[in-house]
Amino acid sequence: MVMTSFLQKRRSVREFKDDAIPSQFMTTIKSYISKINDEKEDVNYEIYEDGLKIYNGLIGKAGYGGVMIKAPHYVAFIAENDDRETLLDVGYYLEKLNTQITNLNLATCWITVDEVDSKVRSELFGESGDKVKYIVAFGYPVGKKPLVPEAFSSRLEVQEIVFSKEVGQKVSIDELYSRGLFNIFSSVRFAPSYKNLQPWRFVIRDEYVYLYMVKSENDNHALVDIGVVMFYFEEMAKSIGMYGKWELSLKDEENYLEIGKFKM
Repeated sequence: MVMTSFLQKRRSVREFKDDAIPSQFMTTIKSYISKINDEKEDVNYEIYEDGLKIYNGLIGKAGYGGVMIKAPHYVAFIAENDDRETLLDVGYYLEKLNTQITNLNLATCWITVDEVDSKVRSELFGESGDKVKYIVAFGYPVGKKPLVPEAFSSRLEVQEIVFSKEVGQKVSIDELYSRGLFNIFSSVRFAPSYKNLQPWRFVIRDEYVYLYMVKSENDNHALVDIGVVMFYFEEMAKSIGMYGKWELSLKDEENYLEIGKFKM
């Protein structure tokens, strides 16, 4: 499973070389962006080749622990609104693009900019800048320092995110193996999430996998994270002959939001 291996090894990079990427790579990425923009009406990416301008404009305003990520290039996602389906699309399509960029042996890093002043965003990203909530830094990574261990965030176990019939009801590992799903769920745990909250829960019910989101004060970020998981699940399902798509329901429950279902 190529995608399974990719996801288990996936890491965001926070140090990039200053070198611009080759023009043929930039052309390829622009082609990816054009295809994705055509695929979904509420999806609009813009690429910013002058990374230094974006970096300087966001110093002290975005990044990790108050430290902005410096990269030679950035891609911005412009969302027309903050409804649930759009936020799912943000995660789904940004990670789809992120995967394609990574396949060029480049490194990437998601950066949240929704708390940056809208005027600053407009100055940096243009007329629709106030609608930019996420950007992706990309370029060549700085080499890993020897003898320095990689940072790693803990992950929930499979039986903490996958259930039978309803959330909270234990699922049999044997059942997951018999359905060919264990490796998918074991790998999807490694998907990135805001503050590593891992808000996804799956329920096996009849011939469907149902996806739920744990409700919290971070629902907007969680919906983006769910979109990421939806993308990876679909891609990994193809490796076992399942070529379906998630069917959205977006039904509110007390502690969860039912996102939708995927036919096995």
